[in-house]
This record gives sequence, C-alpha cells and structure tokens, in this order.
Amino acid sequence: MPSVEDPTRPAWPVPWPADLDPADLRQPDRVSCGAAAVVAARVLLRPGWRPADPTAEIRLEHRHLTSTHSPRDRFQVPWPRQLGTPPWAIATALGVLSGQRLATVHARPRPVEGYQVLVEHLRTRPVALYLGNGWMPRHVVLAVEAVADDLGVRVFDPASGRLLTVAAQRWRQHRVGVAGWNHLWFVL
Repeated sequence: MPSVEDPTRPAWPVPWPADLDPADLRQPDRVSCGAAAVVAARVLLRPGWRPADPTAEIRLEHRHLTSTHSPRDRFQVPWPRQLGTPPWAIATALGVLSGQRLATVHARPRPVEGYQVLVEHLRTRPVALYLGNGWMPRHVVLAVEAVADDLGVRVFDPASGRLLTVAAQRWRQHRVGVAGWNHLWFVL
C-alpha cells in the first residue's frame, strides 16, 4: 500500500524539537516504554503538537495500545498492560501517524539485516524498536535519525528520557546497550 501524503507533516527526518526536553517524555512506569515511544513519534510527526501533561498522555496512550480497540477503528488482540505494549499495537499507531502500512520485522536471528531495515525505514519516518536479552524482547525505543556515513542511529530511550546515538556495529552485533538491553528483536 503506498504511503498517504500528509501535507501537514514535515519532510523527514525532523530534528528533535528544541522546545521539548526528551526527559519530559520519560516513561512513568516500568511498562509504558512503548506508549512513550508512540507519544514521541506523535511529537515528531505532528508539527506543533506537544502533550499538555506528558505523564497523563503516556498513560492514556498505554491504555489505548493495550485495549481491544486500535487507532484504525479495528479490533486488536487484547494484551495485559503489565506486560508492556504489543508490537502490533505500536505498528498500527505508527502507521496511523505516518500514513504508511508497517510490518514487524523480526531482527533477533539476523541483526545485520535488521539494522539495514532500520536505516532504510528511517528515510521516511521514526521507527519503533524492541530491544531485549537473548531470550525475549523487553524494552521499546524510538529511532529518530540515521547518523551520516553509517555511523549509527540516534534513538529516544523512554527509560532514561534521553536521546542516544548507538554505533552501527553495536546494532549488528547485538551489543546495543540501551537501558541495559543489547539484542535487537523487532523493527517496526
């Protein structure tokens, strides 16, 4: 499905807004990293939009992402809120924000290819990523920019509320090192 051009959406990539401290979008609890990533994506894809109360906005987004009603007005499989945010809900939310149909790419067995997909997707929109250990995905971050000359990717980490640059080789070798998680699991 071709992307839907939104004339109000700025050309990508968009720099992180100077009037918003990334720490303001820090996840308020241990399970809302996915919701914080979606709120950060909304800030980047909706010019001028800022959450009046970031904590309340992230909590509300988490309830929406784990409910049975998706942003596309379709049924979605329910998910226990205490387990965080399911990938399909984040993919749907980012698809609505970007006007693109998103697929979830399983990068755990193929981190080199997962990194290539990540960089390619960053040409048109922010990208949600699931990180974890060798056994399971545990944390969601939002990739916001590919650094020139394949030097890495800049991400918003909801756990710390910071923008971090992760070197390309760290992605390719499952040594990401964001919020204590090293393995790249999913690229959305």
